[in-house]
Amino acid sequence: MPMLKQTLTGARSLLTGMKVTFKNAFKKPVTSQYPRERIEMSQAYRNVIVLVEKEDVGSHDCIDCGMCERVCPSFCIKVEGERPEGMKRKRATRFEVDFALCSECGLCLDVCPTDTLGYSREFDQAGYGRNDFLYDLLIPYRDREETVRDTLRAAEAEAAAAKKAAVAKKAAAKKAAEEKDAAGDEAPGGDGDDS
Repeated sequence: MPMLKQTLTGARSLLTGMKVTFKNAFKKPVTSQYPRERIEMSQAYRNVIVLVEKEDVGSHDCIDCGMCERVCPSFCIKVEGERPEGMKRKRATRFEVDFALCSECGLCLDVCPTDTLGYSREFDQAGYGRNDFLYDLLIPYRDREETVRDTLRAAEAEAAAAKKAAVAKKAAAKKAAEEKDAAGDEAPGGDGDDS
């Protein structure tokens, strides 16, 4: 009897395994041929940080506030910047991240006031030494920085001119209202003598 029970248990186990095999044999494979095929990464995928290109600026919008550098628990971010001539806002001139130290916690993304930091979709960073993970995030933007600065200067000048025009218009409206009130206060048809 025990041998019959073992045979039936083995047959049932074999049929269960064959059922799983046949069920998965006709499904689309979930693997990819990595070097030739690249899978699309999820929106929630966290990897190295990058400077996000803003459409209205045509470049990154890092203003060198240093918030990301101060909040980083790994002390892996170094940011430097300058205020270009003729501009109110600063622009980053150096933005380096040491990804050998980075824990990819996302605090730098959370505190960025201009939302210029984001996660990369790249997933295959590799290197031979620690220095291979020291990234300069401004490299993709360096060749067009002067054009971007000229565009930003023009936008700031236009905004300043619009603000000045609005202030002048408001002052003119206030002056016109005061003159109207002053003209309305004077009594028409007399000099004020009742005698």
